[in-house]
Amino acid sequence: MRSVDHRNVPGRGSRARVSGAGVWSRLLDGSRTWGWYDATVSRYGVRRCQLVLYPPGCSITDRRLARLWRGWPLTGAALALVAMMLLGDAAAEPITVLAVAVVAYVSIGLLLFLRAGPLRVRVRSMSVILMPAIADEREVCKYVEWKALVHKLNRADRMLAMGTISPVEHEAAWWQAYDRLGPTH
Repeated sequence: MRSVDHRNVPGRGSRARVSGAGVWSRLLDGSRTWGWYDATVSRYGVRRCQLVLYPPGCSITDRRLARLWRGWPLTGAALALVAMMLLGDAAAEPITVLAVAVVAYVSIGLLLFLRAGPLRVRVRSMSVILMPAIADEREVCKYVEWKALVHKLNRADRMLAMGTISPVEHEAAWWQAYDRLGPTH
């Protein structure tokens, strides 16, 4: 009879250990190598779906920079606001703090654009908005395509995790989804 050590199995025995590097990697890289998707339904029944795909074969650094570039406008503004609130009168005159925050915001944004902007990392995305009780045929077709792509990518992830496909086959499925989105989606 085989004995199983339940101490390091998540959800069994003691809590699973989470390394600091794994948490930061998950925050910076996301849960999927190919990108991310989101589907929400608003209060009035409006359904919004989004799919973002990184180019297959791009490095972890390129994906991280692309994520930073895409999130910089809002994240940078929030960081600048927090810096202005914390530093306010303490570090210098408020107008000086504002000037430094604006220069830092624009400089970091420009650096991210040059390192990971649309010319360097060709991220492809698809957005779908479905209004309740309005059958917009074009949006319904986009939604069907969105569902098919998300299903294909999630299935490839599961199969890779189970070992039924190789990393090369996983990347081939990723390429097919990336090509189906096309540069003009």
